[in-house]
Amino acid sequence: MPIRLPRRALAAIGALLVTAAMAGCAASSTEVPGARPVVAATPVAEPADLRAAGARLVDDARSASLVIVPKRPNGGLVVFLHGWGQTRWSLLSRREEAGVAHAVSEAGFTILAADGLGKAWGDPASLDDYQDLITRTKSTYRLRDVFLMGESMGGLATMQLARRLPDVRAATAWFPVCDLRTMHQPRFQESIRDAWRGRSRAAVSPVRVGDTPLLVWASPADTVVNATTNAAVCVAEAKAAGADVTYFRTTGEHGDPSNYQPTTVVTFFEKYRTPGA
Repeated sequence: MPIRLPRRALAAIGALLVTAAMAGCAASSTEVPGARPVVAATPVAEPADLRAAGARLVDDARSASLVIVPKRPNGGLVVFLHGWGQTRWSLLSRREEAGVAHAVSEAGFTILAADGLGKAWGDPASLDDYQDLITRTKSTYRLRDVFLMGESMGGLATMQLARRLPDVRAATAWFPVCDLRTMHQPRFQESIRDAWRGRSRAAVSPVRVGDTPLLVWASPADTVVNATTNAAVCVAEAKAAGADVTYFRTTGEHGDPSNYQPTTVVTFFEKYRTPGA
């Protein structure tokens, strides 16, 4: 089950940041089946590192969203679409994800992370929520290009938003769910039912993938999201659509550090960013 940490002020950020509830290690991107969840008192990677680099962290409790504004914005917006049991703060709660966030921010990209209604299994309501937040963030911060960065469950929303939003320039996915039919584990069933209540799941069984440039990381040893029936499916369809797509076959279990390559992500986004945006 997801573990929520108590609210506490992060002194290093002062008035700029008050932490919201964060998902613990039982989130889909970090959980190893059978392992006992470990609760950390504070994030492994401190948000203070971002502030030290000149970034601002803007937490909006009403929309359950977090925006990281870099010191020198380059006109690009990177949207983090989290995994099962996670929140907007999960991007900064583990060294692996936080390392990518720091690199992306230092390169000038504004970052948006959201709770996604807490059950973003690629359902229409969560997609609408993400789309509204993206539109609002682009307008508020005068941004142009959109880049998606999906993790696990977030792969379902990533692939659909890439097809739906005209400003999406490229996307990355860590061990993405690409076919909801493959997610049989009992722990997921209640949130899947809540997300899709009264609606057909055909749209994500499997999810449709367009020609958006794509990087995918997944391990054949992953027992949470099977890479053959998920990541490989998205990669094959993206290639069939004519997309520039690269599939990195990694090692270890779900959330293994081998899936996270900050420099590769930044270089990829820069390749597709509109010059002077």
